[in-house]
Amino acid sequence: MPPIFQRFRKVLSRRGKRSPFPVEPKESIWKRLPDNVLVRLVSLCELNDIISLALTCRLLHRRVFHNEIAISHSFINLRRKGDQESTYCLDRSPGDDLTFISELFPPPPPQYAIGDGHVDADYSFAYLIDLKRCWTTCIQLSYHLADHAVRYHLDTDPIAQPLWTSSKTEKEVVYSKAVAALHERLLYPMAYAILFLESCAADGSDSDSSIHLANIFKSTDDQQSILQDAPFTSSHILISTQHCLELLCSTVRRLMHPEFPYSSSESWVSLLLMTSTLERILQFFVSVAKDEEKGQSTSHTTSWSHRKEFMWRMREDLGHYVAASNHGPNHGPNQTFTEPPRLDKVWFEACRQEMFRRGVIPHTAEEPVPVLHGSSVALTCKYCDIAE
Repeated sequence: MPPIFQRFRKVLSRRGKRSPFPVEPKESIWKRLPDNVLVRLVSLCELNDIISLALTCRLLHRRVFHNEIAISHSFINLRRKGDQESTYCLDRSPGDDLTFISELFPPPPPQYAIGDGHVDADYSFAYLIDLKRCWTTCIQLSYHLADHAVRYHLDTDPIAQPLWTSSKTEKEVVYSKAVAALHERLLYPMAYAILFLESCAADGSDSDSSIHLANIFKSTDDQQSILQDAPFTSSHILISTQHCLELLCSTVRRLMHPEFPYSSSESWVSLLLMTSTLERILQFFVSVAKDEEKGQSTSHTTSWSHRKEFMWRMREDLGHYVAASNHGPNHGPNQTFTEPPRLDKVWFEACRQEMFRRGVIPHTAEEPVPVLHGSSVALTCKYCDIAE
């Protein structure tokens, strides 16, 4: 090594890190990463992780939201059934497959394109969050409904009762198989029910939301017009959704007893359907499940429970409805408050009229879901043609 370089090296070693020569900081890997690679990596994360990642630094925040549409597309595509790559990249759970729900609820067009025939879809993180929440509601609600329907059947059916063995192992097998089969049968009709309720709520939603609330279900004809559009153009979908809602409403009304007598629970269930599609009903089932975990009875009791607390808070829904009614466009100064519509005015009357128009009254009953030694849970309505 030449002497000049040896002296230079000694000087640098003595000065240590205090070098007089400016060293340019290394460029962040997040800045050097190509867009297509960033989109692929971020779309593999869950939605909460994507938002957290975007909050770590300004650079990531800018790049993630700049590629929001591309990330949203990739997020859904990776979670569609049949995507070969996704099977190697994701540890799937039942709620990960977004194929059905994303086709049932496609993203809306951009706001600037409304009325212009624009075909671009507004894929966004907000859309993904709504989509996941809707699908999670469908999965959880259909499971809770299947659970209560099977248990009620085993406790009350005259065929199942004497055959219901005392063996704990066999009980768990019979119960689990029946709940899984009924859950699978109810899952898609539950999503169709949400689609109908969302469509009702979106109809004329350009008005103030509090005013709109009191007029969501004012017209059975408007509801019937929704049932004349896809996917309800399929009579099979129409009828299966009818059976699902029949079971849902009857189960909720039964679980509301005795706080709400069966004769008065009808208006409360209709209010739940009007104000929040099916998410509030899911909260009701969760409240019942919490009480059952603690071993609390759903019969007459002086102790407080999650179920009682939920039903007490339902009065807030009634308060919002009253306020919306009092400020509605059709409410005059001398007009008195009208109670929430009867339950048959939410879906059921419109469905009856549409089935009559199509000539499917009566219609063939669905295949029952087997439970135990010939006994089964029937998904029916009063318009089913059940052979004796």
